[in-house]
Amino acid sequence: MFSTASLFSGVFSALGTSVAVYIILLIAKEIRYRVAAQNAGCSTPVRYWHKDPIFGIDLFMRRVKDMKAGDSMATDREILDMYGKTVLTNNFGTKQYVTMDSANMQTILATEVDRLGNAPLNYKMCKPFLGKSIITFDGPQWKHSRQLLNPVFARAQVAELSSFEVHLGKMISRIPRDGSTVDMQPLCKMLFLDSSTEFIFGKSANSLDTETNSTMARRLPVVFDEALQTMFMRYMLGNLKFLAGGGQKGKWKKKCAKVQSIIDGFVNEEYERQVVASKTKKEDDSGTPYKYVLLKELVKSTDDRILVRNELMNVFFPARDTAGILTSNIIFLLARYPEVWKKIRSEVQNFGDQKLTFESLKTLKYIHSVMNETLRLQTPVGGSWKTCISQCILPHGGGSSGQEPILLQPGDEVRMSFTPMHTDPEIWGKDATEFKPERWVGLKQSWNFIPFMGGRRICPAQQNVYTDVAYILVRLAREFKAIENRDEQLEYIDNIVFVRESKNGVKVAFIPV
Repeated sequence: MFSTASLFSGVFSALGTSVAVYIILLIAKEIRYRVAAQNAGCSTPVRYWHKDPIFGIDLFMRRVKDMKAGDSMATDREILDMYGKTVLTNNFGTKQYVTMDSANMQTILATEVDRLGNAPLNYKMCKPFLGKSIITFDGPQWKHSRQLLNPVFARAQVAELSSFEVHLGKMISRIPRDGSTVDMQPLCKMLFLDSSTEFIFGKSANSLDTETNSTMARRLPVVFDEALQTMFMRYMLGNLKFLAGGGQKGKWKKKCAKVQSIIDGFVNEEYERQVVASKTKKEDDSGTPYKYVLLKELVKSTDDRILVRNELMNVFFPARDTAGILTSNIIFLLARYPEVWKKIRSEVQNFGDQKLTFESLKTLKYIHSVMNETLRLQTPVGGSWKTCISQCILPHGGGSSGQEPILLQPGDEVRMSFTPMHTDPEIWGKDATEFKPERWVGLKQSWNFIPFMGGRRICPAQQNVYTDVAYILVRLAREFKAIENRDEQLEYIDNIVFVRESKNGVKVAFIPV
């Protein structure tokens, strides 16, 4: 019989051998990489110094700490300030390059776009929730999904503002006229939930109606957020994603199933409606002014109900919150910068009683500057990930200066960090962290500012967002002469569901004209 001492000795010996073999394999892999990099004319990348060089758990814990403190971008901002604009980190055993370099981002999103994909990371993190669609696909499958979705964001759709005015009127009616405090963040999110569900599903959630009890208004946003929170943690954990949600993958799948069941109900209802319509020759009487309703067009194009659900989920996911959070972030800043609100009102007064259209809203240069400045400082989306799928070279990130090219190999990840780039003093000046919409006067679009991404995967809803948010600001400026801050916390404290929003909401008071 073996003694306990000999048993433990054997276990520790085996563990020691495994660790030694693992280290040898890492060294061999590093040597092969350096040879390949040298042959490609690249330099050794600047590396983050990990306390845990095996899995990089120290950096993960640092990110978690900053998120809990309400500054989710602090980690990237600090390490890039220390190491340079591109640094190699260890993300649970996977090489992950963190970059705020605009030339690198242009390479990733445009010039070498076919060598870096969304699918390797997004598919394994999102599949149980979002399925196979535009967010989780690359190549021909992504192109097919994009072609299905493009008509939703066509100019004719963007220019249709009559329905948006109805929803906005409901939101404005819920703003107190007596100077009492209101939290605008949930109201702005409800506004865009109502408007987005109308062009996605053909009927609005009507969450701004005080007496609504619809599933789309009350249940869908709650269960959607619950599923998103676990999905975000899966991204954070990387190769250890099975630990997300307390390691209860089945529990998360049940949350995903709740959302999918609600969406499936809308899909099945539309299939049945179209069958009846084809037999009775009855015209669509949904009442929506949109010529292209995504659900209706998808049902016409395929009998695959899972495909339809996936496409709807992949559009609803970014559409329901991003523009609402941007709008509430603008109000957050305007309440703290009253002189900017005065300039907006001055521009709107000069605009007069013109009809608010897609074309006329584009002429409001100062309002567009305010939107851009808010996106620069407090964007709902602080970054994005890509995975190298075939060997490629980034122009910067190597050598002692960090300005020499580096080699990426298949499986390497890139974390594009937008917020540090958008507040880089070398690009924006010494006042880079200050809210100054005037900086945008005469400034041309470049890769230094990409809140909607860039290249062929640029967000197709960009013009929708600019148009709708400008419309809101004009309507508010016509009705309210001042916005007052009612939050003791002056600084922006963020909270992550999947996008960044104000943890404390946006507590303000509006003073009527």
